[in-house]
Amino acid sequence: MRSAIRAHRGGRLACPVPASVVAASLAVACLAVASLAACTPADHQDSSLAWSSCGSTVDTKALGVPVEQMARLDLSCAGLTVPLDRTGATSGEVEVRLLRISRRSDEARPPLLLIAGGPGQSGVDNAAVLVGWLPGEILDSFDVIGFDPRGVGRSDPIACVGRRPETPILDLSTDAGYAAATTVARSWAQECSTTLGERARHYSTTATAEDIEAIRFALGVDRLRYVGWSYGAKLGAEYARLHADRVEAAVLDAPTDPDVAWTEMIRRQVDGFESAFGRFADWCEGRSECAALGDVRAFVPALVRRAEQSPITSLRRSDLTGTTGSDVVDGVVAALYDDARWPDLAATLTESAAGDSGGLRALAEATVRPRPEGDEPPDTQAQAQYVINCNDTDDDPTEVEVRTAAARLVRDDPTFGAWGSFNLLGCAFWDVPRTPLPPSSAATPRPLLVVGTRHDPATPYVGAERMTDLLGHAVLLSWEGEGHTAFGRSRCIGEYVVDYLVDLRVPAVGTTCPAGA
Repeated sequence: MRSAIRAHRGGRLACPVPASVVAASLAVACLAVASLAACTPADHQDSSLAWSSCGSTVDTKALGVPVEQMARLDLSCAGLTVPLDRTGATSGEVEVRLLRISRRSDEARPPLLLIAGGPGQSGVDNAAVLVGWLPGEILDSFDVIGFDPRGVGRSDPIACVGRRPETPILDLSTDAGYAAATTVARSWAQECSTTLGERARHYSTTATAEDIEAIRFALGVDRLRYVGWSYGAKLGAEYARLHADRVEAAVLDAPTDPDVAWTEMIRRQVDGFESAFGRFADWCEGRSECAALGDVRAFVPALVRRAEQSPITSLRRSDLTGTTGSDVVDGVVAALYDDARWPDLAATLTESAAGDSGGLRALAEATVRPRPEGDEPPDTQAQAQYVINCNDTDDDPTEVEVRTAAARLVRDDPTFGAWGSFNLLGCAFWDVPRTPLPPSSAATPRPLLVVGTRHDPATPYVGAERMTDLLGHAVLLSWEGEGHTAFGRSRCIGEYVVDYLVDLRVPAVGTTCPAGA
């Protein structure tokens, strides 16, 4: 679940949907924001959805959707116009782009909204990929709807900064590291806020939650059923807080703790990745695929230092630059989202030690859109993450708090501490009016279903526990597995989620699925 500053590529933390299923977005966790004016049907400037062929909007082949799966489905696209500012203080509109995926038949089905992670991940692309593994009962029962939130993908994408040079991993506990990091962060914030102007403040979780209400109204249903992964779980919780009576069923998979200070959130994430890396190292012991690595806990930091001093060459023709230390860490982190990728990680680390970093770069870049080359426009995903997260919080740590927390990370997390310390700056230089999100609570007609993975490095399990408590009318479904998110990775979790979404059967309190199921 990645969400914090990503102007600096070294130090991205994360919050995506399942890494084994769809391209995720690495960054730092996802704080939230306070309510805008409530949205009623009268506020919707265009409450109709004119579905039509998606044309080239969605390339299912490029997204890896199985051909045999697509042969049984119809894809259609639409746009929904919503006001930029529902208070009317700032003029303008946003067209939210949607994708509908349905079985080929004449039978009418209710919608199921899928909410992607990030913030910054395309929900249209996400939905297209997810149909490759969604349980058959879901596709039999619903028309699946994905959408690009405002400021993301095809919905008025945030493009407020140009390309930036690669920055080495910076240790914010040192004078030099802190000075360099603040220079990068300040420049990013000033350029972005200046470019966006009055629009800057209107890209937030609460604003998007109101857009979801507009989507519900346009879909013509009284109550909505939806699934949100990672940041999408936070967004889904905010929609439930604002429109509890409009929620039929909601699955919130891998949420962040909605009631924790910024520096503590970063500490938990970095600790989570360090712990997951330790379990990878334990898994490696005695395995032939790891034989060339020796002590993995020592090997990876040494490889990072080597790449920082001299980028490691990639033998892939598409890689125009070498792999830096930040790239090495990004690749390792990407693999820690799903233990099914650990063999790939061992293989790519072995290749990198031999002088070919191509596989490791591929691991990292499978979780983000490819970096632009030449004169192509910059990827806007990182910019959306930054703007939305900063509008969601007013928690700006002081220099003393940042440097103290950085020293602790470097001391306790030797693999990821310095890399993650950049994110401690959070939104310190984001000079835009903000409306912080209050703690989640939702008096929905039936309990919401929160899903937590015991060994989730990106959104630690404690976040699911805390979200369940704060919502007040929710049940926690736990998976004892490894990696980020559970629905789509655990068969056992999938069965409970399907029962809940299709038949509205809520799991018993305390239900837990074992790691292998």
